[in-house]
Amino acid sequence: MPDKYHLRRSEKAIDARDEMLAIIGSAPHMTIAMCRDGNPYLVTLNHAFDRDRMCLYFHAAGEGKKMDYIRSSSEVWGQVVEDLGYIKGECDWAYRSVHFWGKTEFVTEDSEKRHALELLIDKLEPDAEATKRAQITEKSVAEVSIGKLSLQGFTGKQRLPSKG
Repeated sequence: MPDKYHLRRSEKAIDARDEMLAIIGSAPHMTIAMCRDGNPYLVTLNHAFDRDRMCLYFHAAGEGKKMDYIRSSSEVWGQVVEDLGYIKGECDWAYRSVHFWGKTEFVTEDSEKRHALELLIDKLEPDAEATKRAQITEKSVAEVSIGKLSLQGFTGKQRLPSKG
C-alpha cells in the first residue's frame, strides 16, 4: 500500500466507500500510471468495473508499450474524474475524483475474458445484447487481451459548486 498522506483540505474528502465505487463504475475512462526501469508512463483507457470482484477490466492489443510496462511491474496507480464543469464567478472547477492503486494482470481464462467483454459492452453500447452476439465469438475471446486491475485501495476528493 502506498504511504498514507493526509488530505490538506479535509472538507474536500469523499469518505463514503459506496460513493467512491459509484464514481469508479460510472466514469467513462480511467487513467493509469505505470513505471518501468524508473521511467513513468501514463495511459487513458475505457474500462468496466466489476464491483463483486473489486477490479477494473480493460482490453488491449497483445503487444505494445502498455503491455511491456505492465509485464515489467504489475503495480499501477490510477484515477477517474467526474467533470462537473466550470463554476462561474468562482474561477474554479467542480469535480469528483477517485485515486486508486492495485495490481494488474492479464486474464487467461476464456470464461473471465468473456465476462470482462460483456461488462465492457454493457457499459459502452446502447444495444448491448446485439453487440455481444456480434462481437463475442470463440475466436474474438481467444484473440483478445484483457487486463484486470485488482483494486487494493482508493481515496476520493471533490469540489462541488456552492449552494445558493
